[in-house]
Amino acid sequence: MAKARLAGAYALHAYLPASCAARLIRTHLRRLRGKSDVSVTRLPQTPWSQVLKTHPIHLAETAKSDGNVSVPELALLALAASNTAPGSEIIEIGTFNGRTALNLAINAPRGVSIATLDLPADQASALAIEQSERRYVDKAVPGALLRACEEPWRLFAGRVVQMHGDSASFDWSAHCGRAGLVFVDGSHAYDYVRKDSETAMRLVQPGGVVLWHDYGVWPGVTRALEELEASRHLGFVNIKGTSLVLWRAGAGS
Repeated sequence: MAKARLAGAYALHAYLPASCAARLIRTHLRRLRGKSDVSVTRLPQTPWSQVLKTHPIHLAETAKSDGNVSVPELALLALAASNTAPGSEIIEIGTFNGRTALNLAINAPRGVSIATLDLPADQASALAIEQSERRYVDKAVPGALLRACEEPWRLFAGRVVQMHGDSASFDWSAHCGRAGLVFVDGSHAYDYVRKDSETAMRLVQPGGVVLWHDYGVWPGVTRALEELEASRHLGFVNIKGTSLVLWRAGAGS
């Protein structure tokens, strides 16, 4: 546990600032070289310290696979989980291998339930998905890390309820208005991001937080979130140095 707490502190206070600086340098160099693939984003950026209260966090399974959030992003998600109100829920849309769900469970206060939804490989999607993300859907079993993790993390993995289905057609009625934190990291296709975003905003309770992944990385995510903000002025912010977008229910108009 001490090692996991050290990993959390390092990710927030050393890795993330270094990542921010490296990202700025890379973007600047690519623009100087006239590269056309530099992402242009419109949401305001803000440091994580202005939107999340600091708590000690623990990080497990920090090795990153293709499709996972980065270690600094994992730390911010763990921090968001630690800020979740007791008695509320944490909902994740898009389980993948279960790395994020495990860390949400490790850091969530007692009395907070954690549920994660993923599309089974043998189920057709309700909406079109990006062909390039097919590899994230066609996996043997969603949430494999939740079953493969070792002690002491297995106890925390047991807090996670895995749900299976399509996020666009899933019956969310039992969870509406109960979530202190919703993490949207399902399909990156525009239609799915719009649908999942509307779902997330129904799930979250007043004062709760919604976080999205891959803003500025996948065009469908970027377009959907920027259109939502432009049309509804909700108060979306991009956490500086990451691809995470944060919205707190009750912000904006």
